[in-house]
This record gives sequence, structure tokens and C-alpha cells, in this order.
Amino acid sequence: MSQHIIPMVLGGVPITPHSGPVRMRYEPFGGSAELRMADGTGIKQTHWRKTRILASGSGPLEPALEHLDYSGPLELWCVKPLAISGTALQYQLPAAASRRPDVAPWAWAEVAGRWQDVAVAMDGDLATLTPPPGAGRYQVFWLPRYSVLTDGLVTDWDESQQRCDWSLEARER
Repeated sequence: MSQHIIPMVLGGVPITPHSGPVRMRYEPFGGSAELRMADGTGIKQTHWRKTRILASGSGPLEPALEHLDYSGPLELWCVKPLAISGTALQYQLPAAASRRPDVAPWAWAEVAGRWQDVAVAMDGDLATLTPPPGAGRYQVFWLPRYSVLTDGLVTDWDESQQRCDWSLEARER
């Protein structure tokens, strides 16, 4: 993957580098409960599972997202990759509709204890890797995109430092 900065995008609006590097976290939420049987054995009952996305940054400019309509769903293009790993040369990735369209999936191979880039050929949602000699394990990465609900940014301005700290909590629809 190239070293250029890939912006987080919410509702079609990119977060510029002047708003600071984005820190991003994914966590599961909702739809499950841990129950106990009469003998104390725990079981997990899951009806559904979604992802909560937390993003934050700090920079001289506040992200320009005030004009977005937060009353309905927005599309969020993430900057934190998701990955699949294994020893196979082919991997079924999530549907293209749940991956960023502007960043192609990429892969690494472990050769002699070191990770190196490998070529990825996509056929629909199937990633096929070109193995280097001696490769034992692989990881395939992609940047996700979600349809989310959010109340918008929480911001804090530090006049003495001329910095805006911002954070966003978004929940997958």
C-alpha cells in the first residue's frame, strides 16, 4: 500500500490532513446477551451484531462537516483496515459495497519471518494472491465503508495552542 494519506470521508466530505491524523477504532455493539444456566454455565445469545466506529483527531482546522444532515444515514469511508489471514492463495472478501471504492485491497506475505507486499488480483469479491517463493502466511487488507447513524462531531478548541480536537461516534445501520 502506498504511503500517501487516505482521508476519512463522511457523507462525501473528506477530513483534510489539516484536521490532524485520524485515530480510528472499531468495536462490536448490541444484539447479544450473556446468559447463565441453572448450573452457572455461560451461554451467549446473539440476535444481531453491528459495528461502532470511533474516530478522532487534532489539528489546526476543524473538520468541515457542519452542513451534513445527521437526521438520516451517512456513508462513512474508514481509514483503519480490516484483514483476513491464512495460508491460502484465495480469499473471499466482503462485498464491494462494504469496501472503499477508491482503495483497492492489498496483501502481505510472510517470508522468512518478514512481511512483504504481494500482488492481488480481484475477480469480483475474490482476492487471488501471487505468492513469492518461501511464503507461508498471508494477510489481505481492505478499507471498509459503512452506512452509519451519527449525531455528528464533538469538538474542542484550544485557543492557546490554536488546535481543534474532534471526535466522532458512528453506529453501523
